[in-house]
Amino acid sequence: MNSTLHKAVASFYNMIYEGQAFATSMGRIDTADQDRYFGRVEGLNWVLDRCQELEDVDVNLTTASLQKLLGDVKSDLEHELSIQRREKGRRADGREEALLFVSDYLASLMTATEIESTKSPV
Repeated sequence: MNSTLHKAVASFYNMIYEGQAFATSMGRIDTADQDRYFGRVEGLNWVLDRCQELEDVDVNLTTASLQKLLGDVKSDLEHELSIQRREKGRRADGREEALLFVSDYLASLMTATEIESTKSPV
């Protein structure tokens, strides 16, 4: 895996972590919307737990291995989103927002990984 792709993976993980910190702070400030923010925190916690392997991504990880890992995360995320859509409780709304937010970025990271895998070594 090249250094640019490695940075993208690290940035993805850090973005989730920062989103969690932001939602936690906002939940403490905006007490009127606290349930929604704490739902987001819960959703991002789920993603962080699922993406734990990405935190310690080895630069020597192959692009194919990364594609498999991201595909597994995406599959789990889609399953969790389907559960959230069925529940639609107070906390599920914030959680679903967080999962949708991450889903868009995960799709972009998967596309970047696919592009990288089609490049031939020079």
